[in-house]
Amino acid sequence: MNKKDYVDAMNEIHPRESLKKETFNKITQSKKRKYNKLYPLMSAAIMVAIIIGIGVPLHNSHPLNENKIEAGKTIETVTAEGLPKVENFENLYAMLTKIDNSGGLLYGNSVESMITNDATNSTDSSKQEASEEYSDTNTQVEGVDEADIVKTDGNYIYYLTKNNLKIVDAQKMSVMATVEFDETDFYSSELYVKGDKVIVIGNRYENGRKEYSIDSMYTDIMYAPGTSYTVIKVFDISNRAKPQLARTVEIEGYYLSSRMIDNDIYLMANKSIYAYELKNKDIDELDEKDYKPKYKDTAISDEIKYVEFQDMCYIPNIETANYLNIVSFDVTNNEKANVDTYLGAGSEIYASDKNLYITRVIYNYEEENNYREYETSTEIYKFNLVEGKCNFDKAGEVPGGVLNQFSMDENGEYFRIATTSNKDWDSENNTNNLYVLNAKLEIIGKVEGLAKGERIYSVRFMGDRAYMVTFVETDPLFVIDLSNPTNPTVLGELKIPGYSKYLHPYDETHIIGFGERTKVVNYGYGDQVITDGMKMALFDVTDPNNPKELYSVDIGERGTYSELLYNHKALLFSKEKNIIAFPISVTEDDYEVTFQGAIVYGLNLEEGFTLKGEISHIEEGYDLYKSGNRVNRIIYINDKLYTLSNDLIKVTDMNTMEELDHIDL
Repeated sequence: MNKKDYVDAMNEIHPRESLKKETFNKITQSKKRKYNKLYPLMSAAIMVAIIIGIGVPLHNSHPLNENKIEAGKTIETVTAEGLPKVENFENLYAMLTKIDNSGGLLYGNSVESMITNDATNSTDSSKQEASEEYSDTNTQVEGVDEADIVKTDGNYIYYLTKNNLKIVDAQKMSVMATVEFDETDFYSSELYVKGDKVIVIGNRYENGRKEYSIDSMYTDIMYAPGTSYTVIKVFDISNRAKPQLARTVEIEGYYLSSRMIDNDIYLMANKSIYAYELKNKDIDELDEKDYKPKYKDTAISDEIKYVEFQDMCYIPNIETANYLNIVSFDVTNNEKANVDTYLGAGSEIYASDKNLYITRVIYNYEEENNYREYETSTEIYKFNLVEGKCNFDKAGEVPGGVLNQFSMDENGEYFRIATTSNKDWDSENNTNNLYVLNAKLEIIGKVEGLAKGERIYSVRFMGDRAYMVTFVETDPLFVIDLSNPTNPTVLGELKIPGYSKYLHPYDETHIIGFGERTKVVNYGYGDQVITDGMKMALFDVTDPNNPKELYSVDIGERGTYSELLYNHKALLFSKEKNIIAFPISVTEDDYEVTFQGAIVYGLNLEEGFTLKGEISHIEEGYDLYKSGNRVNRIIYINDKLYTLSNDLIKVTDMNTMEELDHIDL
């Protein structure tokens, strides 16, 4: 099987949209091998060649080889004391020399920031009376915050734009301060706000340090990859006009995801290990420091520190040269950050207020008579979240591959997960499943084999029910009863054209689907299903045995696009304020862009969807494709809508949809 076939197969699994690119090495030829799916994160601003490893089985005498498990079983090598330790460099060398990895090239330098005060009055106005009500980031779990590019506390807007942090007085519509980051040193991606602290998350890069001669027809020199760090910058904003950098915490690796619960932040990063040296040198020729993840916490010291081998754990059956690094700390004090390292990368995460679950999709291959068969499964690693610490608890496995964070849920002592099972590279063999696991991550209930030939496009868990959307030509919405954890049961199914890529609760018996309209066309070589604009629908699940599409609205034609289709944080929804808003680029008439901005709807059970208005930052006659004017987010404070693009913040009356004010950034 060639590289293209493998990539096509990966696309059938539908990995996360927010990960910009995936690159895969050619699968090595071997019988009965098991390969790991890797999700390297690519920065849009910096060219990065990711080191990717496709695993090979370890020697029978190696301890990892004794840890083979069957899908649906807990991982037996995980003891009461936790995962096994790497212990020393000799063990790491033995593990990694059995893994086939290729090199890569990373770019970057150090990180600095400059703070400029844009407000004419630098008096601290943070103590003014708080706004009555304001929107929060659209998150999956109540009480578990997720980072985004914008936050508000009702008085101020904190916004990352053009690699700057803007602090804006929302009532006076003035920029209080700008924190400028040099993108060659630090590239910001997301932020949190907690009281008088703004926490900015981003990446920085250091250039490679060594050269290696390689046998190649294109080049004589191969550079060792540089070092990528995920960086957390904590700013003191007790005076909004003069934010001060209070603390920097950084860890080697590419940013995977993060959560904040109360004052505690939990961040995950994947670090690729450069294995070229390991494959071409004896262990006594190597510097073991090069294989220890580096980290820094300026609350303790400006010195770069290393994670020691005796403090590292490894995930059983690990077959890729990667570290999963987890950093956690209380952002309101200067106590030392907790740093935990695991040999083995993660891909998707789900967090409740008590536990963190990290998954990785794996591929189980067998070859007979020169024909390679495979099946997917998902390994799940559970960590307890206690007072800012992330403690490993249990590990388990379920058949099939997980789509995204919304495919997972915790309800009481039970963990629920929906997967798509893939087999033999043929999507016609796909089936979809839902599993219920107990606190030990043992499967105690399941429903399998749903919608053969299709794959999951969206899932939403709501209490004792799960809603699952699969798709190939029509959109089956399955309603699954989870009130008996040992016997999940499909109650009803609704088939309609199109599909929902994100499901959002409206109330206990209604759910909103955001997705794409589809149609069947024939260009002379058989029927094909193509997208034909966005679709928004309200599903009535009052009678779970007979779900209905109560209302729907079509937006634009083929090529219409919204970030909401792959990022739930782009949605603004308030049932109380009767507001649904999201950024959108509308195309009509053969891909002609006719609108770019925010689209605002109302929704009630009596009338359905009502278009309230459209908000654009693009002046008449200007290029609709200009990125600086593209609306990125919509928030509200009281009865005002704030739309944010890279160059502008505009204020609109929520009731009349009239523009009230704007500020040029």
